[in-house]
Amino acid sequence: MDSSAFLYDVPPVVVDRLCQILDSGEDSLGWRGLAVRVTSSWLEVRRLERMEAAGRSPTRELLWSWAQQNTRVQDLLKELQDMGHHRALQLFHSQCDFILICLCIPVMSPGGNESPIITFQDIVVGTRNFHHEMRISEGHFSNVYKAHMGNKTFAVKLFKQINRTSWKKLWEIFRKEMEIHHLYQHPNILDLLGCFSEEDHYCLVYPYLPSLSHRLHQRVPLSWQERLSIIKGIAKALHHLHTAQPCPVICGNISSGNVHLDDALQPKLSDFGLAHLRPHSLTQSCTITLNTGSHSNLGYLPEEYIRDGKLSFSLDVYSFGMVMMETVTGRKVIENVPKQTRLRDLLVTEVEDSGGVDSCLQFLDETAGRWPTAMALTLLSLALDCTASRHRSRPSMEKVSFKG
Repeated sequence: MDSSAFLYDVPPVVVDRLCQILDSGEDSLGWRGLAVRVTSSWLEVRRLERMEAAGRSPTRELLWSWAQQNTRVQDLLKELQDMGHHRALQLFHSQCDFILICLCIPVMSPGGNESPIITFQDIVVGTRNFHHEMRISEGHFSNVYKAHMGNKTFAVKLFKQINRTSWKKLWEIFRKEMEIHHLYQHPNILDLLGCFSEEDHYCLVYPYLPSLSHRLHQRVPLSWQERLSIIKGIAKALHHLHTAQPCPVICGNISSGNVHLDDALQPKLSDFGLAHLRPHSLTQSCTITLNTGSHSNLGYLPEEYIRDGKLSFSLDVYSFGMVMMETVTGRKVIENVPKQTRLRDLLVTEVEDSGGVDSCLQFLDETAGRWPTAMALTLLSLALDCTASRHRSRPSMEKVSFKG
């Protein structure tokens, strides 16, 4: 992999394997051998020893503390080289092999059978060589195309080079999305059917499914029971990602357009190009600054993120709360007619003026049928909690899942 990359961008599977190697090594080739080179105090070594005694990986704690100093892979490689740790160095040299393995893993259908093999030529033919008439949507880093292959239809995400976006940057986004699908599979995360890096094209293949946004705003009926099931499914996917091993995932780009619905109306979370992997050893206050310009709809983002661009778990919670509001009310998160109105502001103002969430019942989508009052109030209250102005006031996805 690129030695100039930051240490916190090393793929989690590589970090996990490196931890196994160093945790089990002798002092000179174990985590202590690295710690004495990169820490300035024996107190830090003693802290790591206590963590080891508690059953936690001292190497993981050491690496991610070091990573917060903007350490790069080349710095780690230099230390490993000085230690003479050829086994650990080989792990990084074989990083390209890992990517190739990801690209070649056969896709399994829910029934356990391998899906038909999709080739890059199938994609070119199915999209009519990525013809503009086959384009479904356009994003900051990629376009999505409909592809017809035989009697089936697929969605193809094609990453694009625009202006100052280098192929290296696109490769990092492409690799991250591929990696998350490979390492963090879940029934409520969209299946990845294929990945290709050919002819200067980076593309990913998914099932072609309608989005939650389409169902809500094209007025395709969804009952309140179906909406409740969709909300619960999204919460399960986020809880899975936020608590995953070896590193939790912050999605950073949750919206109704990135939630797809299968034939049974089960939600499938998608689009992880802006996601970030965070080690369990870091607190929620440890954030990474990103460019908000890559987001297509700021209505799903909290003010602190729009202002500072700091990625944290509470960002996902806020965005989930906005999707909840949208699903329950059937309204867009930002309405432009008759004037630009934010859905959250509408509900918050209603609560402040009336002194209770009960008055928000008037905003329930009537096409969903008759909501049970207690259920509707619970969902509205939870959505307001998730979109609290203070990020520390928002619940974790673990608490949200429990309430769901």
